[in-house]
Amino acid sequence: MNPQGPLTGAEVWLLPEAEVDGLTDQARSVLSADEHARWSRLRSDAARRRHLGARLLCRSVLGAYTGMPAQQLGFVQGDFGRPELLSNPSGLRFNLSHTDGLIVCVVTDGLLCGVDVERADVDPKVVGYAMERLTAAERARLEAADPARRARDFLDVWVLKEAYTKALGAGLQYGFDAFQLGPDFRGKVVLHDPRLPGHEAGRWQFGLSTTGTGHRLAVAVRRHGNSRTPLPVPQRLFTTEVLVRTAESRTVPGAAD
Repeated sequence: MNPQGPLTGAEVWLLPEAEVDGLTDQARSVLSADEHARWSRLRSDAARRRHLGARLLCRSVLGAYTGMPAQQLGFVQGDFGRPELLSNPSGLRFNLSHTDGLIVCVVTDGLLCGVDVERADVDPKVVGYAMERLTAAERARLEAADPARRARDFLDVWVLKEAYTKALGAGLQYGFDAFQLGPDFRGKVVLHDPRLPGHEAGRWQFGLSTTGTGHRLAVAVRRHGNSRTPLPVPQRLFTTEVLVRTAESRTVPGAAD
């Protein structure tokens, strides 16, 4: 893999889980001792496969942009366990997510970023339970939705919230019922977070798309300064040899003024 030139903006890299078994040797060769020990402790084949795939994807992409061998990259954990690059003169930021069938990594040139991916066929029982974590307004909107679309609409809200709170470095500990994130009457994703200054909400950009594998993917990126110009966030399919496909994700407009 050889990206051309320095990274500008943000990119999302995708690795289908089905391809990981064929990359086991390459993946194990880039693991640190701690990563290998964690892999060895995992019990299920699926968990081991996703761990290998996530580490290979993350290390390969970051190594390509830093010019460092993937196995030599070091990481440090933030307050809530979010990993960041150690010795990072380029200021790169990244975030990982994986679920049954797909592993993804967003990487930026220093922008706060988060990504979440989930299977589209969410269990209605899970929807009923997890809706309790949303705001009252979000629950009311979902309860009023056509039952045939309720699970899909819930999933969109959930992956957007996951991406945003992961970008903040807090995850579920941020409290999904403490802020609102979802489409307005025009279908635009709007952020209402009382913990942010008014002007700060407008810096956030959200992307929501369906991948070629049928998964639902959300990306959250905080743009530089006061820019409200949509930032391109291309999706790139990962292989160890070449970049075989580039597809622009559907960028959902960010928070309203």
